[in-house]
Amino acid sequence: MNASTGAPGTARAMTTALLLTYTPRAGTDLDDYHEWLRRVDNPFFNGRPAVRRYVNWRVVESKLGRADFTHFDLLEIEGDGGFEAVFGDPVIGEFAADWVRLWGRVPDPDAADQSVNYHVYLCEAVAAPPEARESRPPARLP
Repeated sequence: MNASTGAPGTARAMTTALLLTYTPRAGTDLDDYHEWLRRVDNPFFNGRPAVRRYVNWRVVESKLGRADFTHFDLLEIEGDGGFEAVFGDPVIGEFAADWVRLWGRVPDPDAADQSVNYHVYLCEAVAAPPEARESRPPARLP
């Protein structure tokens, strides 16, 4: 049985991802920030070899509970790489330092505790649809 899909006999690699949560610095013009995400941040991360897919998200409304962040990024890691495959890349490290200078709550990339600027969680897929959804009929509950 495949651990990532639960399907017997399907050999599909486990998907790992990084969930990055943050709130840009107070006073940030969100239109400018979102344009920077579209023009600079997203193309940069999606162009790195360790990154399978990278998407930027903004929380628009809390429906149940309260989030302590306004934005999050979901970065799917290519292959068997983990946190180190992404943040061990010196080019990504420098890019992250620049993000802290530009948008971080505490714009000091040398600060020992960067959790004031962002949090990073290593995630592992436990269930996912097949890659080709169209090739199977919709699931029906008994």
